[in-house]
Amino acid sequence: MYAFIGDLHLGVKLPRMDFMKSLDKFLGLIKGHKEECHCIFVAGDLFDHKLSVEESKFAAIFLVNLVMNNCGRDGRQHVPVHFIHGTYNHDNEQYEMFMPLLEQLPNTEVFYTKNACKCKLHNGTKVLYLPQEYRGSIDYSQAFKENYDLIVGHGPISSNVKAPCKSTQYEILHSAEQLGDISKLCVFGHYHGYTDFGNGVYYTGPWLRWKYGEDEPRVFFFANDEFKVETVPNEFALEFITVHINSCEELREWLSKDITTPHRFIIHCKSDELNEYHGIMNAYKNNQFVKYQIMSEHVEHDEAPGHVNDGHVKTIVEPVPALIEYVKDKYKMDVTEEIKDYESKINRDSKPE
Repeated sequence: MYAFIGDLHLGVKLPRMDFMKSLDKFLGLIKGHKEECHCIFVAGDLFDHKLSVEESKFAAIFLVNLVMNNCGRDGRQHVPVHFIHGTYNHDNEQYEMFMPLLEQLPNTEVFYTKNACKCKLHNGTKVLYLPQEYRGSIDYSQAFKENYDLIVGHGPISSNVKAPCKSTQYEILHSAEQLGDISKLCVFGHYHGYTDFGNGVYYTGPWLRWKYGEDEPRVFFFANDEFKVETVPNEFALEFITVHINSCEELREWLSKDITTPHRFIIHCKSDELNEYHGIMNAYKNNQFVKYQIMSEHVEHDEAPGHVNDGHVKTIVEPVPALIEYVKDKYKMDVTEEIKDYESKINRDSKPE
């Protein structure tokens, strides 16, 4: 059997134990499978951003546990782990920090590539790796003339059946139909939802959720020796639930429940009901799982517990987040950390002595 991981995004603001519990479950499923696992594939976006020192420490712990997995059989202690590069502003150049450490671990096998290449696993499985690369002089025509048992990749996929992932002019867009025709199974990372394109082509999706609107299943993704896909739901993936509210009674009924997963309440109300809704929500301002957004006849309030508005002010676009998103969309660069550093410097310099 074969095991796949996509879009872990180590560094996102989730409890770290959610990652470790998910890893333990994933490795437990490999150990309990009736077939030997030939390889664990990490299909890009292992990291979310350029990690801080503390985030890097946790990533190192996670990766050591992944590579020293104790899932091997027939004289092999650990299952090999193969990594491919994902979106540049997520994975960045960070593999260069961790691979020297992982390569020194005893009785392990790790492989990493940021360029398209072919390899054979120990059992003879023929694999084509397609890390995310960007438009230029890259020519896949020779590689696509061959057939493969597995294709493991990262990036946007086009399809005549489904198109769940947007792409930009800079990204190479692979065809689901073409990839399916030259492989027994093709598994990509990039889109944050498990997706079956048909013809043996899939997005694996991440293990966890970390924002509202991500409703697709979160699963552990495997394939047996016949390249038939097997998925297992991840019970550690938080649900980020959005609820539309049309009356105060409906809101009170929801809030009377024990809310222990992230909920966002979209409140549709008239202007003269604003104070009543804010009063209801103010009682729950200390519940980290409760957020709300009020949409009245004259105003849309951003999510914020206890936010009070006079009913005549339009939604304000915050300039710094808007700038970050603009740079990310136009230039494919994540400048979040640089802007935060700049803001911190301004705040320090502006303090009175």
